[in-house]
Amino acid sequence: MSTHGGTSASAPPATTVTGPDTIGAPAVVGTGLHYARNDHDHGLPALDYNAMQYQDLLGWTFDPNMAQNNFLAPTAAATLQLARIPLPAALTVTHVCLAVASTAGVNLTHSYAALYKSNGVLIGQSADQSAVWTSPYAFQSLVLVGGSYVCTPLAANDFLWAAIYIGTATTLPTFYSASGSLGGQYTSAARARQGTYAVVDTPTLPSITPASISLNGAVTFWMGIS
Repeated sequence: MSTHGGTSASAPPATTVTGPDTIGAPAVVGTGLHYARNDHDHGLPALDYNAMQYQDLLGWTFDPNMAQNNFLAPTAAATLQLARIPLPAALTVTHVCLAVASTAGVNLTHSYAALYKSNGVLIGQSADQSAVWTSPYAFQSLVLVGGSYVCTPLAANDFLWAAIYIGTATTLPTFYSASGSLGGQYTSAARARQGTYAVVDTPTLPSITPASISLNGAVTFWMGIS
């Protein structure tokens, strides 16, 4: 143990010196004759890997490189298409990002991107995109009306659901996506990687009941948050 100002015969400090339990927590400094940890660990800075992981977005449903040439339409109109985005720490979210692919929509109404908490509470939705999603290859960063929103984890391993919704359509547009059927394996419907949730044609999206999310035929659309 280092004495730093005392002598080799000095008494140890009255308070035990301990280090941080988690990254970003301050070290606990002891009392006595200027004692300090031998490694001089006075706490580590909080780390933020988002810029490295997500191309400067706050998060996404999956790496967009996996969406190359995967163009899929929503399962049906009047249906929320939900996909998980990790929420490792509190984030301030303003936009939902997505990309319309090769097929344009026809006769769309009530078309939104949205964001939900993991407990199903609606955080916010975009303005109506019915006129925009009638053109292919539209890369969008959609403002959540009323945002920015501070999204705080509700528990360990928490997440958000990004969502695409179209109330009615003669032809549904396609979006960049990833095919796969493992969204519900190893977890429950309420925490599924992707799913659908029926919502009648509406201009105002409701909160949802996660346990009622359907996994049948669901695909993961690429969506990000910023």
